[in-house]
Amino acid sequence: MRGYISVFRVPKEGASVAEYEDAVMVGPPPVGEGDFAGHRLWAAVADGASEAMLAGRWAVDLVTRFTNAPLSADLATVLADAVEGWAAGEEAYIAGREASGRPIQWYEEDGLSRGAFATIVGLRLVDAVRGYSEEGGFDVWAIGDSCLFQVRDDKVLTAFPIEDAAAFDTSPDLVPSRPNDFSLVSQRIGHLRGRWRSGDVFYLATDALAHWFLAAATAGAQPWRPLRDLGTKDGDDFSTWVAKGRSAGHLRNDDTTLLRIDIH
Repeated sequence: MRGYISVFRVPKEGASVAEYEDAVMVGPPPVGEGDFAGHRLWAAVADGASEAMLAGRWAVDLVTRFTNAPLSADLATVLADAVEGWAAGEEAYIAGREASGRPIQWYEEDGLSRGAFATIVGLRLVDAVRGYSEEGGFDVWAIGDSCLFQVRDDKVLTAFPIEDAAAFDTSPDLVPSRPNDFSLVSQRIGHLRGRWRSGDVFYLATDALAHWFLAAATAGAQPWRPLRDLGTKDGDDFSTWVAKGRSAGHLRNDDTTLLRIDIH
């Protein structure tokens, strides 16, 4: 498998980069942005729920664990490990605040006790045979409204886990860092298995961008085309493109993240 990995992200309008609460990662390490050649590729995008404390940290933890997980681990296993490790991460955060002279305040304690929440979509691509195949299989898992789109020959081959823009709402399923019953979390995991081949492009996007993509596709447009051109001489830079979309009312003002994987 050979390809090119591009990552685009911008915080909501009026927010700083430090307030960005999405997360994106590719692996297994040391895979990063740019040219890629290997027998497998893991990729994930997560969207931390802004209403909760440490949402951005939770989103980062989820994508990090997914892209470092072994082939035998599905998303349920990854999430269970993340939940089990959350207490230690939270303790480290509290200790860091105290060490920096900014201890947790009384009004933050309730937020910490409730935990953090996020959506996630994770993709695994594997060669059909070892030796840089031009085709292979993939698995994609998701909870919530972060989405994956597979485009081939200028057509959307796969839209997951949401296929209709009308299905987006303000209460998506979320992964909690402190679930009362983890079995209820695992039951909400969607899973799809498919095939990829050379020339395919995968787009992993958080909800604002995913909603725009599906709405545009339903209206007969080809939303993958401007996303395909991002970062090239023919396209806008991502922050400019997002600003135009927000100004025109096409994109909701939210942290906006795109991971694009071009398979060569």
